[in-house]
Amino acid sequence: MREDLQEAWGLIEAGRYEEAEACLRQDPTPEARFVLGYALAFGGRLEEALALYQVLYRETGSHKALHQAGFVLRLLGRLEEALAVFKEEARLPLGPLERAVNLYEQGYAAFLMGRKGEARSLLEEGLRLAQAAGDPACMAPLHRGLWEWHRRFGSPEAAEAHWEAARRLFLEAGDPRGAEEMGNP
Repeated sequence: MREDLQEAWGLIEAGRYEEAEACLRQDPTPEARFVLGYALAFGGRLEEALALYQVLYRETGSHKALHQAGFVLRLLGRLEEALAVFKEEARLPLGPLERAVNLYEQGYAAFLMGRKGEARSLLEEGLRLAQAAGDPACMAPLHRGLWEWHRRFGSPEAAEAHWEAARRLFLEAGDPRGAEEMGNP
């Protein structure tokens, strides 16, 4: 990854979104604009991030830009639109990890909409793909989604097992913030 983009990511991870934006605004490349979308989204400027990702998708056809547009729609609470975007993304050629991430987003949106069976099925399918790939960064959010699902609809024992797995995998993936956001079971 380019050094300037690594610097911008570091600023985003440190919560310094405006500084990251200032670094990225000067660079019109799709790569820099993609990272800029993160700075905008995590800085609370969701509508701007959405517009940027939609333009990037039209310009590049990148499934990552489409995915991020769906992610921002989910953050905005526009769940039906987010789910439609994730289903559109699922029709694109995706590798196993990309497919697992897509299934997480579809499942989590369905969960937020109270679609019990659909949500569980999508999250479990995504977890199977992520486990087959052995990627802790991909498995962690799927376990987190299943933890939330079981807290609401399932058994306390299953919820606790998914919570423990998610925390362990976030830490294994080098994401202590993800583990911390898990809170207590």
